[in-house]
Amino acid sequence: MTKTINTEVTNNSRRHFIVGSSAIAAGLAIGFDFSFISAANAAMGTGTTSMAPLTTPEIGVWVVVKPNDDIVVRIARSEMGQGTITGLAQMVAEELQCDWKKVSYEYPSPAESLKRKQAWGSYSTGGSRGIRTSEQYVRKGGAAARIMLVQAAANQWNVPASECVAKDSVITHTPSGRKTTFGKVSVAASQLEVPKDVPLKDPKEWTLIGKPVNRIDGVADKVTGKQIYAIDLKMPGMLVATIKESPVFGGKVKSYDAAKASSMKGVKKVVQVGDSAVAVVAETFWQAKVGIDAVNITWDNGANGDVSSASIKKMLEEGLTANDAFVGNSNGDAKEAISKAAKTIEATYFIHS
Repeated sequence: MTKTINTEVTNNSRRHFIVGSSAIAAGLAIGFDFSFISAANAAMGTGTTSMAPLTTPEIGVWVVVKPNDDIVVRIARSEMGQGTITGLAQMVAEELQCDWKKVSYEYPSPAESLKRKQAWGSYSTGGSRGIRTSEQYVRKGGAAARIMLVQAAANQWNVPASECVAKDSVITHTPSGRKTTFGKVSVAASQLEVPKDVPLKDPKEWTLIGKPVNRIDGVADKVTGKQIYAIDLKMPGMLVATIKESPVFGGKVKSYDAAKASSMKGVKKVVQVGDSAVAVVAETFWQAKVGIDAVNITWDNGANGDVSSASIKKMLEEGLTANDAFVGNSNGDAKEAISKAAKTIEATYFIHS
């Protein structure tokens, strides 16, 4: 059986998990490892969830095929707005040859991955790395699943698997025209050995990877505030702090007036952090944010107080002609080459970031 996580927003100031479960009949989980048993959110103190072992042996971690033909792709990378979840699901679905309209996703926890000897590989996500560095193995997870589903159907029909093809979650025996769905053979497929060396599609054959599709990462939930993020973590008695650092590098706090912030609802304390910052501790993020904005801080900007774009530009220009300039790498004689050139072009560029 598999269990799903349901999230609910109870009010606008405090979001937390309401975890429930709905039992689903035995299905197929396909990838490159063994049974999927996840314990998530226990640390939040709001309940637990798990995926119990299937009625037939699980054989992997990347794809779940339910008896109703729903496909669940497990994603081990973070969604940062760049479409990582949808992109990775497209890769798996491309090789799986499933119906994209039936695809959803779920996260395996890092703790579960660690317990399974890094079954889902790296969770690190930055820029395009979530796609680039996991493409091969997630596509192989989809391809392996397709091969196993096709083989299960061929075994039931007592025909060679080479005579069967999969498309849109349907397996067809080409010579006879017989058809079945992924869900109908999922349990039988779960009992097969996971192939290790699986061929992948030629990019020329792709019909889903790189194509425009509706995103599956819950855009509506993000707009309405239902999506749960790490910042939504709530522990019993937990407080939140916001901090304001000196706006000048090397600057320090000269003095601050905490009277107004200290009297605000939910604010517990206003504290100085080291020499260069002040923080407000409150019951919620918004109370802490409003509180820090109300603290009147006087800064000692120090030696860098007069630094500006103009002074930085002047320093860089002086460095171009400095006699004692630091040289990190030297090849040839640039000055001699320039002096012997028939024509020279000189330009100065400044880039502000």
